[in-house]
Order: sequence, then structure tokens, then C-alpha cells
Amino acid sequence: MCFPLPDRAKPSRSSHRTGSAVHSTQRSWFNSIRHDETALPPPSGPSPGVCFLKYRTITHLVVFEVERSEAIEGLPSSAVEASTVLNSLLSSDEICSYDAVVLVQQRGLHAADLRNLSPESSDLPRFLSSSSSSRTFQYLVNDDASSLLPSRGRNVAEECQSRLVQYSPGDAGIVLDHDLKHVINLEMPALTESGAARKEEMQEQEQALAEELSWLSKAFPNHLVVYSGVPVSALKARASSSVLAAANDDLPEGGILKRYQLLTPGLITALLIVFFVLIPFLFVGINALAGIQSPVKMDIPKGFNAQEKKNQ
Repeated sequence: MCFPLPDRAKPSRSSHRTGSAVHSTQRSWFNSIRHDETALPPPSGPSPGVCFLKYRTITHLVVFEVERSEAIEGLPSSAVEASTVLNSLLSSDEICSYDAVVLVQQRGLHAADLRNLSPESSDLPRFLSSSSSSRTFQYLVNDDASSLLPSRGRNVAEECQSRLVQYSPGDAGIVLDHDLKHVINLEMPALTESGAARKEEMQEQEQALAEELSWLSKAFPNHLVVYSGVPVSALKARASSSVLAAANDDLPEGGILKRYQLLTPGLITALLIVFFVLIPFLFVGINALAGIQSPVKMDIPKGFNAQEKKNQ
């Protein structure tokens, strides 16, 4: 059976969503993953297995699931590379048992963005609060974060003969068939703000992602989610190079005097002072020093005879 994704408008900068204060703990859900009896119930259907990754060239990873998962429990705790963890997770015998493998990727995502999400006001922590099996990996090295997750997704789709779908939250015209296995590449908008604006931006993106995962959990009850961040430093470096190249192309052709304004009014004034004030003053000083005569010498008196002086 095929069904379209429901129309969901992308979040606007002014849209906010407040949740009921149902958790008694004030700790960040990302620092302390726990099941609270007062928590809101998760969306209908079994809760998914979820992996959180955070890249700089470096990865932050949290894995958890409501049911015990051999794929999650078998992840190497001493891994230092993101590819090692993903290979172990996405190459396990259990991976093809999922109805859908959802790979969420977001540029500019920091570990602090996830830590700042509060269970009292954010949907995503409440959506995942029922997870009891969890693993955490911090600062895993990754040299090619932007292509790591999509390439693993293609491998899983080929191995499990799953349908590969790629879209962003809010895209229209996406049709999924829950009679088929799916590998879904979900591309989140990049996080580009800073300070308070970044927190607001993260809340909006988190709301959109929580709604998407909530809907997918109903369509594919047995599914795995991998949420990763991609560094933007390399992208900024490439953008800066492009800007500099464009700026150089705008320079006029010709010599250095045509490209740059060297003879500014300040420079001309300084040259006039040097040539018409300092240099004449220097010549006057040199001439004055040259005109100074040596002290008067003591001349020998006329008619002085040294021999006669001696005989006396």
C-alpha cells in the first residue's frame, strides 16, 4: 500500500510550541537519558532505535532503543572513528529486520544544541523518553562527514533490497509504501544562527524533526533512526575561497596604480612636509656644523730662538 506524506509546513521563525511541564527533573535529557513514570507517553507504535551523531571532523553519538537491541548493545565502546560505529550498526544482521532505517543529517549541529533541549518544552526528548537501552560515544573522528551517512544508506538499501528515499521535512509529493522496506535520508535545514537566535532555531528544527519521526513511527513501527551533525567549517572555507576569487575578478585591469589608490591626500601631505620642510632644515643644520672653526692655535712669537733660550 502506498501513501503520501501528510502536508506539513516548514517551521517559521515566529512559530513556537510549548509542551506541558511533565518531567520533574531539570537535567538535560541529553546528559541523562532515563525513563520517567510521569513522562508523556510516546507516539503510538513501538519506539524506534535511535542513534545520535555529532560531527566537527568529530562525532558525538548516542544510541538508545525501548527494546533491547543486539545491534546497539554490540557497538564497540572503544571506537574512535565514526565509520567504525556506523559499520558495526548498519552492517549487523539485525539491520534488515527494520521496516525503515531513517538517516537524519543536519549541518552545523553541535552537541550543545542537543544538550540544551529540555524535556519540558521540546517534543523530541519526550518522543525518545521511553528508550531504555542506550549507548553513548563522544568525539569520534570522521574525515568525510557529509558523505559518510548517505553512502552507508545506499549500502543498507542494496543489502536489504529497500527503497531509498531522500527528502526534507515539509517537502510535498513524497509517497511511501509501508509494504516495502525503506531507507530514508532525511536532510534537515542547516543551523546557522548563534546565541539566543540559535536556540530558537534549534527548537523550531527539533519540532519539525519530532513531528516527522512521530509520523514515521506510525507508518513504520519497527524502525531505526540515526541523527548526525555535519561540520560547516569546510563549507565556510570553500565559500570564503569563492568570495575571494570573485573579489579578485572584480579588480580593474592594469598596473598597481589602476588597481589601488596609493597617492591618498594624507600621503601627499606627508611627502610635501618631507621635501619642503625637513630636507631644507637638514641642509641648514649640516652647513652650520661645517662652519664651526677649530680653537685658536698658540703661535710661536717672532724672534724666538730656542738655542739662545737653552744657553741662558
